[in-house]
Order: sequence, then C-alpha cells, then structure tokens
Amino acid sequence: MSTYGYVIVGMSASFLLSVGILLFYLKYRQNLSRQQYRMKVAEVQHQKELLHTVIASQEQERRRIGMDLHDEVGSALSSLRLMIENFVSQDRGALPAEQFNIQCKEVIDKVIVNVRHISHNLSPMVKGAYGFHDAICDFCDGVRLGGKLQVEVQFSEASAALSLPDATALALYRVITELVQNTVKHAGASIITLRFDLEGDNYVIRYADNGIGLPEGTGPGRAGGGMGLRNMESRLSMIGAEYSIGNHHDKGFRARIVLPLQTKP
Repeated sequence: MSTYGYVIVGMSASFLLSVGILLFYLKYRQNLSRQQYRMKVAEVQHQKELLHTVIASQEQERRRIGMDLHDEVGSALSSLRLMIENFVSQDRGALPAEQFNIQCKEVIDKVIVNVRHISHNLSPMVKGAYGFHDAICDFCDGVRLGGKLQVEVQFSEASAALSLPDATALALYRVITELVQNTVKHAGASIITLRFDLEGDNYVIRYADNGIGLPEGTGPGRAGGGMGLRNMESRLSMIGAEYSIGNHHDKGFRARIVLPLQTKP
C-alpha cells in the first residue's frame, strides 16, 4: 500500500474513532440526564409525600385536641352542670352545701389540669436551654405516671446548658414525643432511654426501647414507614438534622438524631 493509502486509512480510523467518542459522550450525557431527571422526579415526589404528611399530621392533631376537649373538659363540665342542677333542684334532693362545694372544687381543679395539659401539648415551653430540658423531663414524667413505662432521661452537662433556637427545640420536642408515643402504642416495651450529648459540632440524641422493634422493611424512604416516621423525617429535614433508625441486635428499637450546630457552644 502506498503512503497515500496509509494516510487515507489513518484519517478514516481517526474519523471513526472521533465519531465513536462523540457518540459515546452523547450517550453518556443522555443517560446522565435521564438519571438526573429520575432523581429530580423522585425528590419532588418525596417532598410531596412529606408535605402530605405534615398536612395529615396537622389534621390528626386537630382531631386529638377535639377529642381531648370533648372527653376530658366537656365531660367534666357536664358533670359540674349536673351537680349544680341537683343542688338547686329540691325535687332531686339538694346536696349539703359543704359536700357540694367540695365536689365542685374537685371538678373545677380537674378542668384546670386538663386545660393546662392540652395547652402544654399545643405550645410547650421550650425556650432557652432549661426550657427544652424541662419540657422533655415534664413529658417523660407524665409518661411515667401511666405506670407502664420506665423512662430514663440523661442530659450531658454540655447538652443541658446548650440553648437551641426556639423552632429547633420545638421540632426536636415533637420528634421525641412522636417516638415515645409510638413506643407506648406499638412496641410493648417496659423501658425507654433517652440521652442528649454534644459530640464536636453536633447535638446528638439517642433513643432506645426494649420493645418488639420495627417491622421488617420499615425505614427512611421505604414503603413500610408510617405517617409518624414521615412526620419525624419532615420535622428533622426542616432544621437540617439527620437521623437513623433500626432494631437492636438483641431486642428493641433504636434511633439516633444528629443536629449540626452553626457554632460551637
């Protein structure tokens, strides 16, 4: 073959190689674009699910407040009304004044306690370091009073003194109460442990119980996750916190929440 033929063959090979590289690059860009599009669609869908969860949880909270008002406050006020009717009605036999006063005071005290409990659930006092600390301890004290669960709460010295932003503290409070309520309703546990620590620039919360653990296939982003789990994920994502959940190798549920801090305390 002549030199001219070699040149033609070399140019042709170079051209085919260039075309191949170009086609490969275009195919790669096309696949990358498709992957990015699928990820974007999945992210939008996930955000829609989180928004739906927030709305559903708000409606669930409204129903719970309505039931609390009806069952606790409404029934107590109905009892008070009946007592007053009995006191003033001679046909039904009036109560002695002293007994009437005692019973009325007991009912009114019950209404005050119930209203304070409902108000605290609606807007817990979590301002400042000890506000969040006290709100968590008060909630856990209320769980202990039920007599079915032992709740151990541990704040390290540094975490107890840390002052979180109000919105962050409220979000963490809601997440913790959600975890405890899930344990109470579903886990069949007898012990809950909560630990709050500072690890470097992170505020770390560890939660554990000795119940039956999560059902298989349940976890972040999985179909098995219920509304409570999605609600927790939504609240934590709003404050920039990450979390992991799972079952202990022996028995029980575990959760770990990590909140990066803007500055060192």
